[in-house]
Amino acid sequence: MPDGDRSKPVKRVWVPQVAVDVDALWVRTDVAEARSSDPARKALICGVRRHLEKARNAAFRRDPLPGRLTNWWRGTLVETAYRHMHAAEVQLLDLCDGPELQAEIRPAVVRANSVLNREDPRQRTVEEFREYRTAEQLRPRLRSIMRDSYAALDSRQAQLRSFRNILLLSALSITLLMTVTVVAVSNSPSVLPLCFPRAVVDADSGSIVTTQAGLNCPTRSEATAPTGGDVLVVALLGLLGGALAAAVSIRNLKGTTAAYDVPVALAMVKVPLGAFTAVLGLVAIRGDFVPGLSALDSQVQILAYALVLGFAQQLLTRLLDQRAQTLLDAMPSKDTADQMRLSPAARPSVAVAPIASGTAGPAAAGGTPAAP
Repeated sequence: MPDGDRSKPVKRVWVPQVAVDVDALWVRTDVAEARSSDPARKALICGVRRHLEKARNAAFRRDPLPGRLTNWWRGTLVETAYRHMHAAEVQLLDLCDGPELQAEIRPAVVRANSVLNREDPRQRTVEEFREYRTAEQLRPRLRSIMRDSYAALDSRQAQLRSFRNILLLSALSITLLMTVTVVAVSNSPSVLPLCFPRAVVDADSGSIVTTQAGLNCPTRSEATAPTGGDVLVVALLGLLGGALAAAVSIRNLKGTTAAYDVPVALAMVKVPLGAFTAVLGLVAIRGDFVPGLSALDSQVQILAYALVLGFAQQLLTRLLDQRAQTLLDAMPSKDTADQMRLSPAARPSVAVAPIASGTAGPAAAGGTPAAP
């Protein structure tokens, strides 16, 4: 393997994982090559090494060479690295002998149960695989379930990237909208007034007893008119409330080894959305939309409401939190694999077709395997 890429600094968390896995698979390929002189196995070894080389080149940004922003948005390097590495691992099964194939059964079943639907007829149990007595019988079945599970895993990676991109687009849209709003209202404060009349409210009835001269504004009390800094102060308090909501939501999310930072993208939505809900919330209160909150008594009360309204966007983004956690839980990890039952709870029963002992069939030669 080339060592020139080892001197390059690696900032992406998924790159060391790919590099270690590729090195481990490369060693297995060297061992298989040393044990055989069959031309067919030699050709297969060359194919596995081409996949591993392409996976390493993608991980270290050597090939393909997309633009930085394009690669980050489309996940070109991530997809290329993982798909080639998975293809190499599947092809390595044709280089394994009987005991090695038996050792691959349990990891393959656990991986399939964690990424395939629980009622998917392609799922298998360890007991079903152990019914095959020869390597020629076991290899095509094991290759099939590994190929299907890796395809489902790659699909989930793409789904996770798509969700992250949607979150980032939403965050950018809200940020641009709030920037335009703050600039416009700062130049014309009367267009979107965030000040309240200085009113004395009866504590028993909740009705306004008298109205005093002046206004209570986010920037000061007893103001004569709204100022351009009112909307900026409210937006800043809303940002603080959104940041607090983001911290709370990230605390509740579990960690992940996925290549895409969904929790970070989720936090980037909540912060500008806090400013958005703070401004709109005060406008709703100012317009008597919320019963009992038609008048805020002081500047401090206005600022407190802006902060609370910024945090209140958590009520709107809880569904995003749940969706993000669902996608992250769908990505298999060592912890989930340890807790996964090897037999799926509910799936259609699949009859095991009898296979003549020692017959390789077209599947072992690389064709489409028959369903076991």
